Parts: sequence; structure tokens; C-alpha cells
Amino acid sequence: MIEYGLLLILLMLSFFFSGTETAMTAVSRPLLCELEKNGNARAKKVNQLKQDSSCLLGTLLFGNNIVNIAITALATGLLIELFGDKYGVLIATFGVSFVVLVFSEILPKTYAINNATSFTLKVAPILSVMTVCFSPFVKALNWISKMLMRLFPAKENSQTTAEEVKAEIRGALLMPTDDAVMSQEKGMLKSVLDLGEVTVEDIMVHRSQLVSLNITAGLAEIFDFVSRSPYSRLPLWKGTPDNIIGILHAKALLKVMNLYYHGKKNIHIADYITKPWFVLNTTSLLDQLHAFKKRREHFALVVDEYGSIEGVVTLEDVLEEIVGDISDENDRPEESILQVKKTDAGGYLLEGAATIRDINRHFKWNLSDEHAATIAGYLMYETEKIPQVGETFVLNGYSFTVTEKERNRILGVEVVPPTL
Repeated sequence: MIEYGLLLILLMLSFFFSGTETAMTAVSRPLLCELEKNGNARAKKVNQLKQDSSCLLGTLLFGNNIVNIAITALATGLLIELFGDKYGVLIATFGVSFVVLVFSEILPKTYAINNATSFTLKVAPILSVMTVCFSPFVKALNWISKMLMRLFPAKENSQTTAEEVKAEIRGALLMPTDDAVMSQEKGMLKSVLDLGEVTVEDIMVHRSQLVSLNITAGLAEIFDFVSRSPYSRLPLWKGTPDNIIGILHAKALLKVMNLYYHGKKNIHIADYITKPWFVLNTTSLLDQLHAFKKRREHFALVVDEYGSIEGVVTLEDVLEEIVGDISDENDRPEESILQVKKTDAGGYLLEGAATIRDINRHFKWNLSDEHAATIAGYLMYETEKIPQVGETFVLNGYSFTVTEKERNRILGVEVVPPTL
């Protein structure tokens, strides 16, 4: 009976070691860090154990192998006593293998992988004591392993790089979920990771859509123009629209209006404008976001490598890349970033200036934005020409038909995705 009781204890220890090994591998490190931050003492112990992974793994493997060998030896001796040498060894070979496989491998590992966090936190105190007790044996075994490893040249394991961490997070965010709210949050987190790979050129308002004003215009004309404009900041130019000399804020204009209607003479609008800020079109959104915060500005003019103005980018444009379209009481519905109209053919009518990033995000498509930022630019790049109204092209499974055009500008495109 003592031997049977000892065999049961050994099986329970084998369950413990196998399950702990799987749970320690499967448990989420970020979740443990969050639990430790909230004052969970057991999570702190687990994090301390995982910091010395070689000692932890050595302890688990040492304990598991010793226990499994003891189970095999003890069970074989008992079965030989019961069935003799011939049948006892045969029954021990298959019987012990079955018991160890089910109760010491499959069952504990299945349970541990489905309850990794709770399992890990429960065994943390016991495991801490075992790592101390087995430490001399584990260190000796690790030293022998290192000596033997010198016989087999291998690249040393390096620290996890930032790109690998990002890739791991991206993989977690790509995992499907049925929770709509969680899906939106995952989309926002993915957008944050993409900020370093997207440039201001991909999200800027192109110069063709830029609203600006001649600084030489009369004050009454400027008052009227700004009052009708939905924007709070307007670029002012002198001579030509490309020669932007300052940015006029609506709040600054209120001061001018106050002086003007109180009869003050010799008011110069140039005294109330701020110096324009120019940024290169290849600047990443992450760098631009930091620059906005550092300079405490919300508005920048985008230029190319030759210094020519390409458009404007605002802090709101960068934030919209993370949280989606942000509309306020002054925005006009017709000025939405992405106009979508369903056609009878099952496709969608899109503006030529609609950005591919917005289209992909809205429809869950995978159009390439490597060589073009807008749907019109994508169409011209892929066809290597300026398409005419009515022309249809099938590119990467998508059908594109030019519906509206003004000179060399494509104003409207009908897109039919391959799934329809």
C-alpha cells in the first residue's frame, strides 16, 4: 500500500511539473506585468521566475524527468511482482506509457494551456521554493549543457528586437474577435503601430484642395472669406499661391475685427499672422505627431524635396489615422474624407481624390498604396496612362471604371470588388 500511495504521489507530481511547464510557456507576459502593477504578489513571483528562464526550465525538466523515471521504475517492480518477469515487463511497458501519457502529459498540458494564468499564479509559491531547492543540480546540469554546446557551433540567442515585439503585437491584433467594440479598439492599436510607416504625404490635403487667401485682399474681403470658411487656420500668400508667407488664425482675426470696427486705422493683417511651418513629405506620422506636440502647433505645410508646396497636414489628420474620421459642428457633410455611393451593379462610386488608406479601412480591401496615395493615382500608376471616361480596367481582381474627369484629373471612379 505504501508503494501504491507513493506511485499516486509521483503521478500527481508529474501532473504538476508537466502542467507548470506548459502554463509558464503559454501565460501572457504583458498580462502578468499588468497584474504585478496592480499589486498581485504571485504575478510578481512569476515574473521573477521567468527572468531566469534557464533556471526555471531546468528546474521543471529536472523534476519532471526524475518523477517520470521513478514512476516507471516503481510501476515496473510492482507489476513484475504481480505478473512475473515475462508479463510484468510487457504490461509495464504499455500500461505505464499509457498512464504517464494521459495523466502526466495530455491531461495536465491541456488543462494548463486553457487556464494558463490561473494555473501559473497558483503554482508560483511552490515553484519558487523548488527553484531554490533544485538550484545546485540545475546549475550543474546547465554547466554540462553549455560545455556540450561548444561542440555544436550555434548563434547565441539575442534579445528580442523592437520589430519582433511589433510583429508579435500585430499578430495578436489580427486574431479574429466577435466583440465589435474590441474589434474597433484593435483597429486603433494597429493604426498606432502603423504611424511609423505612413508618411504625411499619404494623409495630407493636396494643394489642389487647399483653401488659401491673398494677403493683399482688403480687410472686408478677408472678414467675409474667413466667416464663410469652415476652417480656423488659413494660409496667406503673396504674389502667387505657392508663396505662402503666413498662417491666419480665426482667433487672431477677431482681434483685427475688433480694432477695425472700433475705427482704428492702418491695420496690417501681416502683423497678426504666424510664421508658416514647412515639413518634408517623407516625414512619418509618428515623427510628425511628436513634432506637433513639441512645437505646440496644429498646422503644417507639406513640401517636396525641391521645396514646392504639396499640401497641408494638421494634428487632426494624424489623429484621424488612429481613431477614424473626426467631425465637428463646422464640418460640411459634402467635405467628408471618403464619399461612398452604392451603384446598381454592386460597386461603389468613389472620388478620385479618396485615399487608398481610407478606402482599405472602410471596405476592408487590400489595394496597394505603395506607389500612389489616391485611387486616381493608383489607377494611373497601374495602367501607365491617363484613363478616359468610360474606360474599364481589371486590376488585382478589382474592376475600375472612370466615371468623371476634368482635363487630366480623374474625379470619379466606380470600383467593383472581386467578391461581388
